[in-house]
Amino acid sequence: MPRTEMSPDLVQKSAQALVVGAEMDRWGRPIRTSAYEVWTKVSQTDTSQQWSLFEGRVPSGLAVPLHLHHGQEEWFWVLGGSFVFEVGGQIHRLREGMSLLIPRQIPHRWKKTNDADGRLLILAQPADRLENFFERMAGLSAEQQQDAAVWRSLYADCRMELLGPPLEDSDC
Repeated sequence: MPRTEMSPDLVQKSAQALVVGAEMDRWGRPIRTSAYEVWTKVSQTDTSQQWSLFEGRVPSGLAVPLHLHHGQEEWFWVLGGSFVFEVGGQIHRLREGMSLLIPRQIPHRWKKTNDADGRLLILAQPADRLENFFERMAGLSAEQQQDAAVWRSLYADCRMELLGPPLEDSDC
Protein backbone atom coordinates (compact mmCIF):
# COMPACT_ATOMS: atom_id res chain seq x y z
CA MET A 1 0.00 0.00 0.00
CA PRO A 2 1.54 3.36 -0.99
CA ARG A 3 2.25 5.88 1.77
CA THR A 4 1.23 9.51 1.25
CA GLU A 5 3.50 12.25 2.58
CA MET A 6 2.06 15.74 2.96
CA SER A 7 3.12 19.14 4.08
CA PRO A 8 1.73 19.96 7.58
CA ASP A 9 -0.15 22.97 6.23
CA LEU A 10 -2.24 21.09 3.68
CA VAL A 11 -5.47 19.15 3.64
CA GLN A 12 -5.78 16.11 1.42
CA LYS A 13 -8.94 14.15 0.80
CA SER A 14 -9.38 11.06 -1.28
CA ALA A 15 -12.17 8.52 -1.55
CA GLN A 16 -10.53 6.68 1.35
CA ALA A 17 -9.03 9.25 3.71
CA LEU A 18 -9.02 12.82 4.95
CA VAL A 19 -5.66 14.11 6.20
CA VAL A 20 -5.56 17.48 7.97
CA GLY A 21 -2.30 19.25 8.82
CA ALA A 22 -1.31 20.30 12.34
CA GLU A 23 -2.94 23.51 13.64
CA MET A 24 -5.07 23.74 10.52
CA ASP A 25 -8.75 23.18 10.08
CA ARG A 26 -10.46 20.90 7.64
CA TRP A 27 -10.05 23.55 4.91
CA GLY A 28 -6.41 24.40 5.59
CA ARG A 29 -7.03 27.53 7.68
CA PRO A 30 -7.38 28.22 11.42
CA ILE A 31 -10.67 29.34 12.90
CA ARG A 32 -9.79 32.15 15.31
CA THR A 33 -11.67 33.79 18.13
CA SER A 34 -10.48 36.42 20.57
CA ALA A 35 -10.79 34.03 23.52
CA TYR A 36 -9.37 30.82 22.09
CA GLU A 37 -8.74 29.05 18.80
CA VAL A 38 -10.86 26.18 17.49
CA TRP A 39 -10.20 24.19 14.34
CA THR A 40 -12.69 21.91 12.64
CA LYS A 41 -10.66 18.77 12.05
CA VAL A 42 -13.51 16.66 10.64
CA SER A 43 -16.51 18.53 9.25
CA GLN A 44 -20.10 17.41 9.41
CA THR A 45 -19.95 17.45 5.60
CA ASP A 46 -17.34 14.64 5.80
CA THR A 47 -19.57 12.38 7.93
CA SER A 48 -23.04 12.85 6.38
CA GLN A 49 -23.94 15.09 9.35
CA GLN A 50 -23.29 12.22 11.79
CA TRP A 51 -20.47 13.81 13.82
CA SER A 52 -17.81 16.50 13.77
CA LEU A 53 -14.45 16.84 15.51
CA PHE A 54 -12.73 19.99 16.73
CA GLU A 55 -9.36 20.82 18.24
CA GLY A 56 -9.15 23.77 20.60
CA ARG A 57 -6.23 25.70 22.01
CA VAL A 58 -7.43 27.06 25.35
CA PRO A 59 -5.68 29.87 27.26
CA SER A 60 -5.34 29.69 31.04
CA GLY A 61 -8.43 30.94 32.85
CA LEU A 62 -10.84 30.61 29.92
CA ALA A 63 -14.28 29.62 31.20
CA VAL A 64 -17.29 28.52 29.15
CA PRO A 65 -20.74 29.48 30.50
CA LEU A 66 -23.32 26.99 31.74
CA HIS A 67 -25.23 25.65 28.74
CA LEU A 68 -26.75 22.53 27.24
CA HIS A 69 -27.04 20.99 23.81
CA HIS A 70 -30.59 20.06 22.83
CA GLY A 71 -29.72 17.39 20.28
CA GLN A 72 -26.15 16.19 20.62
CA GLU A 73 -23.62 14.53 22.86
CA GLU A 74 -20.28 16.22 23.39
CA TRP A 75 -17.06 14.34 24.13
CA PHE A 76 -13.87 16.02 25.36
CA TRP A 77 -10.36 14.56 25.37
CA VAL A 78 -7.70 16.61 27.16
CA LEU A 79 -4.54 16.74 25.04
CA GLY A 80 -2.78 19.16 27.37
CA GLY A 81 -3.42 21.11 30.55
CA SER A 82 -5.90 20.81 33.39
CA PHE A 83 -9.63 21.55 33.28
CA VAL A 84 -12.58 21.55 35.63
CA PHE A 85 -15.93 20.51 34.15
CA GLU A 86 -19.26 20.83 35.89
CA VAL A 87 -21.74 18.38 34.37
CA GLY A 88 -25.24 18.11 35.78
CA GLY A 89 -24.06 19.79 38.99
CA GLN A 90 -21.11 17.39 39.55
CA ILE A 91 -17.48 18.59 39.39
CA HIS A 92 -14.94 16.61 37.33
CA ARG A 93 -11.23 17.46 37.25
CA LEU A 94 -9.52 16.40 34.05
CA ARG A 95 -5.87 16.41 33.10
CA GLU A 96 -3.93 15.33 30.04
CA GLY A 97 -5.07 11.98 28.65
CA MET A 98 -8.49 12.01 30.36
CA SER A 99 -11.81 12.24 28.53
CA LEU A 100 -15.40 13.09 29.39
CA LEU A 101 -18.71 12.39 27.64
CA ILE A 102 -21.58 14.82 28.23
CA PRO A 103 -25.00 13.50 27.15
CA ARG A 104 -27.45 15.76 25.38
CA GLN A 105 -29.77 17.87 27.54
CA ILE A 106 -27.32 17.92 30.50
CA PRO A 107 -26.24 21.40 31.67
CA HIS A 108 -22.47 21.80 31.69
CA ARG A 109 -19.67 24.33 31.80
CA TRP A 110 -15.91 24.14 32.05
CA LYS A 111 -12.81 26.13 32.86
CA LYS A 112 -9.10 25.89 32.00
CA THR A 113 -7.40 25.79 35.41
CA ASN A 114 -3.59 25.64 35.23
CA ASP A 115 -1.30 28.46 34.11
CA ALA A 116 -0.23 27.05 30.73
CA ASP A 117 -2.41 26.94 27.62
CA GLY A 118 -4.36 23.72 27.17
CA ARG A 119 -5.57 21.69 24.23
CA LEU A 120 -8.79 19.75 23.77
CA LEU A 121 -10.34 17.47 21.18
CA ILE A 122 -14.10 17.93 21.08
CA LEU A 123 -16.38 15.49 19.28
CA ALA A 124 -20.03 16.36 18.69
CA GLN A 125 -22.52 13.63 17.77
CA PRO A 126 -24.65 14.18 15.81
CA ALA A 127 -22.87 17.12 14.23
CA ASP A 128 -25.92 19.38 14.53
CA ARG A 129 -24.81 23.05 14.54
CA LEU A 130 -21.65 23.17 16.65
CA GLU A 131 -19.45 23.77 13.61
CA ASN A 132 -21.62 26.76 12.71
CA PHE A 133 -21.44 27.98 16.32
CA PHE A 134 -17.61 28.08 16.29
CA GLU A 135 -17.55 29.82 12.90
CA ARG A 136 -20.03 32.47 14.00
CA MET A 137 -18.32 32.94 17.36
CA ALA A 138 -15.04 33.64 15.55
CA GLY A 139 -16.76 36.47 13.67
CA LEU A 140 -18.10 38.34 16.71
CA SER A 141 -16.73 41.82 17.22
CA ALA A 142 -15.29 42.84 20.60
CA GLU A 143 -18.52 44.76 21.28
CA GLN A 144 -20.71 41.77 20.37
CA GLN A 145 -18.66 39.51 22.65
CA GLN A 146 -19.69 41.69 25.59
CA ASP A 147 -23.40 41.57 24.71
CA ALA A 148 -25.36 38.87 26.57
CA ALA A 149 -28.25 39.08 24.08
CA VAL A 150 -25.88 38.29 21.19
CA TRP A 151 -24.59 35.22 23.04
CA ARG A 152 -28.11 34.00 23.94
CA SER A 153 -29.15 34.37 20.32
CA LEU A 154 -26.05 32.57 19.02
CA TYR A 155 -26.56 29.65 21.39
CA ALA A 156 -30.27 29.43 20.51
CA ASP A 157 -29.62 29.60 16.75
CA CYS A 158 -27.22 26.65 17.14
CA ARG A 159 -29.70 24.48 19.13
CA MET A 160 -28.07 25.11 22.49
CA GLU A 161 -29.34 26.96 25.52
CA LEU A 162 -27.30 29.43 27.55
CA LEU A 163 -28.25 28.82 31.20
CA GLY A 164 -25.83 30.70 33.41
CA PRO A 165 -22.37 32.10 34.05
CA PRO A 166 -19.02 30.35 33.71
CA LEU A 167 -17.33 28.63 36.63
CA GLU A 168 -15.66 30.98 39.12
CA ASP A 169 -12.28 30.28 40.71
CA SER A 170 -14.11 29.46 43.96
CA ASP A 171 -16.06 26.70 42.11
CA CYS A 172 -12.86 25.01 40.99
